[in-house]
Amino acid sequence: MDGTRSGMTLIEVILATAILGFCTFSLMGGIATSLEVFQASAFVQEAANVLNRGEAEYPMIIETDPEEDLPVSPDSGLFEGWTFERTVDDYESEDGLYVVRTRVVKGSGGAGMEQEYVRLIYYRD
Repeated sequence: MDGTRSGMTLIEVILATAILGFCTFSLMGGIATSLEVFQASAFVQEAANVLNRGEAEYPMIIETDPEEDLPVSPDSGLFEGWTFERTVDDYESEDGLYVVRTRVVKGSGGAGMEQEYVRLIYYRD
């Protein structure tokens, strides 16, 4: 023999397989994270659509008293699978200031399945 090698040794094959496996594992983790971000952004977009539809259906018009005119009991008829609700509380430290909380909930709720929007409004007779 002239001392030249042909082919790969077992160590080289194992090392190449380990490097390929590590790269594949890292790529799959990045893809999974991207899918989670995509699903979260789709949820936020859908929640914004439900909020806009609810605000159009139940506009914030005050006729006599914000605590009587603005609240909306949970309504699940606006978007299929979603509930729209609005509550109003008197802000105790300031006269005429109210906290308006609008919640949109997907399904029966759960972790990350609801969005709450909070506003302060000022109203005096």
